[in-house]
Amino acid sequence: MNYSINLFGYHVDCKLNVEEDRLQLDIAEEDQKSLKQYLIRVLPKYGREASQTSTLDELVKLAIDAEKTMEGHMSEPKLKLPYEFQPEIKEKLIEAAALQDMSATQLLIRIIERKYQEVMG
Repeated sequence: MNYSINLFGYHVDCKLNVEEDRLQLDIAEEDQKSLKQYLIRVLPKYGREASQTSTLDELVKLAIDAEKTMEGHMSEPKLKLPYEFQPEIKEKLIEAAALQDMSATQLLIRIIERKYQEVMG
């Protein structure tokens, strides 16, 4: 089953597999790379050191530690975009974001991260 989950304030698409009362979560490699970049960007906000050389395992452990020490969950930094969209583009972005239960800014960041991974990957 395809499903979207919120890990440390970041929405990730995954596949849920249930076999013999065991739940397994499978996240595509591209989404894992995006999650890693997100954690590198967000963890310093929560007092955790993260760098491009950190492994996903290290980053997830830091994120779990950060959430254990705070009241609530981590969240993506809010960004004020320095430019305006055409009204029809903005409406499409907001509609697409609402369908995925995330903010328009989060969706835009996700799109940019995926394109970056595609070009640089």
